[in-house]
Amino acid sequence: MMMPAMAVMAGLVFTAFAAQGVVFGGRDADLLLSMPVSAFTVLLAKLTALYAENLVFCAFLVLPAGAAWLWFGGEGGVLFVLRLVIGIPFLTMLPTVLSLAAGFLLSWLGGRFANRKIINLLLYALMMVLVFFLVIQFNMGISAVAAGTMGLDAAGAFTGWGAPFLLFQRGVCGDWETLVMFCLLSLVPVLLAAWLFARNYQKVLTGLNSHGKRAAYRLGRLHAAGRRKALLRKEAARFFGTPIYLFNAGFGLIVMIIAGIAAAVMGGSLRAQLEQLGTLPLPALAAAVMGFLLSTVAITGSSISLEGENLWILKEAPVSAKEVLHMKAGFQLLLTCPCLLICGAGLAWGLGLTPAEWAVLLLFGLAFAGFTALLGLVVNLLFPKLDAVNDMVVVKQSLAAMLSTFGGMGAALACGGIVWGLSGVVGEMISLAACAAVLLTGGCILLRWLHTRGAERFMDL
Repeated sequence: MMMPAMAVMAGLVFTAFAAQGVVFGGRDADLLLSMPVSAFTVLLAKLTALYAENLVFCAFLVLPAGAAWLWFGGEGGVLFVLRLVIGIPFLTMLPTVLSLAAGFLLSWLGGRFANRKIINLLLYALMMVLVFFLVIQFNMGISAVAAGTMGLDAAGAFTGWGAPFLLFQRGVCGDWETLVMFCLLSLVPVLLAAWLFARNYQKVLTGLNSHGKRAAYRLGRLHAAGRRKALLRKEAARFFGTPIYLFNAGFGLIVMIIAGIAAAVMGGSLRAQLEQLGTLPLPALAAAVMGFLLSTVAITGSSISLEGENLWILKEAPVSAKEVLHMKAGFQLLLTCPCLLICGAGLAWGLGLTPAEWAVLLLFGLAFAGFTALLGLVVNLLFPKLDAVNDMVVVKQSLAAMLSTFGGMGAALACGGIVWGLSGVVGEMISLAACAAVLLTGGCILLRWLHTRGAERFMDL
């Protein structure tokens, strides 16, 4: 019950704003609706993109839960696996239809105000509040399941809001009738929502894009600035003015600040809980938290692709390609370093690290941040997406955005392997310092490539 709930929450968070761009936005809507196909077919095709992304979340979270069920003595065998494989595609329809409804609501609200970007930022913030509420409910469900091992009704926490997950659990664990009912209850809302929107799809798109108030143009004074300052302002305007870019590529920065403050405030209870688990390598644990959060910061992985059809303006500007690439990487580091200092100081205070351990932890974080910023630029130069129909496609679905994020996660796992292999020989602190040295070396190699082949490729785009 828990992992399907987590999969649906993750799918809703990551595809609600994707629905706003894919289903109710994009420059290809008029072209698609002018083709000799029905609006229902067009809408189902657009929903397929959301469905595929949600299917990945559900499969990655629910399949390991099923494997754990069998590993720890759960019943069912081959039939359990068959029911699980049947149930997951239908479970995916739940976050898909929720994302469709949320995307329509976001598009409708965003089109009713003059400053759509500010409204979208506020809507993103409200979505985060909703996510935290769902996380609290999910934690309550976990507590109930833990209490259920002591004789209480664990399924009681999943009644009401968690009824679909309770049906999924009962169906997969042996009740074929419940599984069929769950599949039908999952399929009908998706088809019904697609049919309702398809009836007036053209009118819906026209209304969403034509009723918004637009700001009036006013005569003003332009202020001169240096080349680097102008480039940084340009990057900041795009990052903070594009909500899906801000919350997808920079969400890890927000979590870093929250994690640092929480670790500092809850330092005593945090250390007490860790002591109950036995002797743990605290600096390595702090580095793992920091490395994972830094790996989710992938601003440079989309910065070049987001230039789109206006890339020629940047190429014709009186700045070199090296300066452009430096400022794109520098903007990510400019945002990351203050968050990194807050997170590192909070973790060091909460875990009771010594000044030397905090210094090594900070060195590791800075090296990791620099490496991931340069890695994102290299990947974006190799796999640019300059013809996307909207910003959402670049930030969430482009190959460069995915490779930069997974590349950072791979670097974090590689550092974990280095610490695990060397800590027993040379000690934990030297192992973290060795990781920092490896990351700095990799960053120097990436920077050298950006100065040579990377600059040439940028001018050839």
